[in-house]
Amino acid sequence: MGFAQGLSGLNASAKQLDVIGNNIANTSTVGFKVSQAQFADVFASSLTGAGGLQIGIGTKVAAAVQQFTQGNITITNNSLDLAINGKGFFRLSDAGSVTYSRNGQFQMDKDGYIVNNSGLHVTGYLADAAGNIVPSNPTDLQISTADVPPNTTSASLAKMNLDSRVNPPTTASFSPSDPTSYNYSTSETVFDTLGNSHVFSLYFVKTSTVPAGGGAEWVVHANVDNAPLTVQTYANVLAATKDVTSLAAVPAGNGVLDAVNAAAGVAGNWSAGVPATVTSARATLTSAITSAGAAYSALVAAGAAATRAQIDSAAAATTAASNAMAALDAAIVAVHVPASVANAGLLAQSAAAVLAAATAATTANVPSATLNQSLLDFNTSGQLTTTMPLTISVDLDSVASAFGLVNSSASPLNFTLDFTGTNQFGANFGVSTLSQDGYTSGRLSGFGLSNDGIVLGRYTNGQSNQLAQLVLANFANAQGLSPLGDNQWSETAASGQPVLGVPGSSSLGLLQSSAVEDSNVDLTAELVNMITAQRVYQANAQTIKTQDQVLQTLVNLR
Repeated sequence: MGFAQGLSGLNASAKQLDVIGNNIANTSTVGFKVSQAQFADVFASSLTGAGGLQIGIGTKVAAAVQQFTQGNITITNNSLDLAINGKGFFRLSDAGSVTYSRNGQFQMDKDGYIVNNSGLHVTGYLADAAGNIVPSNPTDLQISTADVPPNTTSASLAKMNLDSRVNPPTTASFSPSDPTSYNYSTSETVFDTLGNSHVFSLYFVKTSTVPAGGGAEWVVHANVDNAPLTVQTYANVLAATKDVTSLAAVPAGNGVLDAVNAAAGVAGNWSAGVPATVTSARATLTSAITSAGAAYSALVAAGAAATRAQIDSAAAATTAASNAMAALDAAIVAVHVPASVANAGLLAQSAAAVLAAATAATTANVPSATLNQSLLDFNTSGQLTTTMPLTISVDLDSVASAFGLVNSSASPLNFTLDFTGTNQFGANFGVSTLSQDGYTSGRLSGFGLSNDGIVLGRYTNGQSNQLAQLVLANFANAQGLSPLGDNQWSETAASGQPVLGVPGSSSLGLLQSSAVEDSNVDLTAELVNMITAQRVYQANAQTIKTQDQVLQTLVNLR
């Protein structure tokens, strides 16, 4: 027996105790991976090869191998703390020098970068202006704190039930300020190009008109910021009905102009001041309106014998003639009606189309907005038969001017209004959906991370937007990584090149926000290992002591 075996045993046991001590010391280190001392026996080399009775000369520590098993997950109060549940490493960058870590204790520095305690930048993919993640070469993740721009309302969806059991309102002339002139109302907020909010209100009036094929008909009135929407249809111009007798709303001859005169308190007859060519043109249009109205009445009287397409065609012809008359009258009004009369709102006595054109021609501060259809027809099963969607155009400049405000957004505001899914059943009125796709600008109020590594920003306008996505790295041989300290490893030839991917893809684990991965050190097992290593150390010391006693016996021989 020689001293070499015992000495090597002491050496190996001392290193094993070092490994155990390092494990115990890092029991509370986030992301730490326990190491295990692995030993190999040692034999002396011979010039002629190994002998049949070759005896080893001790042991050595072959490697201190880290065990990349999953540590426990502990919840924290920091939303940027991340725990990897499964395989993978965070990819960190120090001015381009890349290292890897399982420690997900991150925070944001003064420049908006996500960093660890050592100031190394977490890397991943950044989102484009539209919030789409663009996979490319991983880069340092810097969170943008810029305001999210507003989104202009382009579409509105309304789903509701209009009670089929109600009667038409007691007040025939609609007014948003008179609840007796409509059956139901609701409202929502819409947004212009600058994110300014506008109140969009809808009013529903049941009529006594029965559509072709049976059912019921409702009239939709609307306003934006209390500025009324005019409906550019024959039905609206003629008191929102398809009753041909309402053609009286557009008087023959120059009656509409005389009505304006009377309302303004101005004496005289417009006919005296209107050129003969204009009078002749009005007479022609009056005849066209009468003819179209008669054709329409005949189709309505025919009932089921007339198709809806025929009725609508006749109504369109009446509308065209009425609009032509309105345009002619508007031109006359623009020339003859004093601006003070228009600004005083006295033109309200004229037909709706004449009013809109005349006020525009005289630059009166009357809000202007249009709704392309005002009628909602329902069949006998309560299903909506009107073609959707409706289109709305709001002159925001006129609306703002009417209230003494300044509008700097794009005008008009155009959006669609879709009533698909609206019914008329024998049940109480109720709105199930009233939504639109616009929103105002928003400031970043916070952000969170999803389990696939996406950084989701939350804004003061209630919106959320993807800002970035973390990437993870995996290695064919994680034990081949070189530990650098500070919870970091670097790749080596033994580890192989990193395989990058987003959390949850391939064999990579998922992330858990507001949590960290504890050290995977089993303290109980390490204490037992320490006792065992101590006993091994003592045993090797005993072999040296025994060898010393043998030598002492030899020295004492006579």
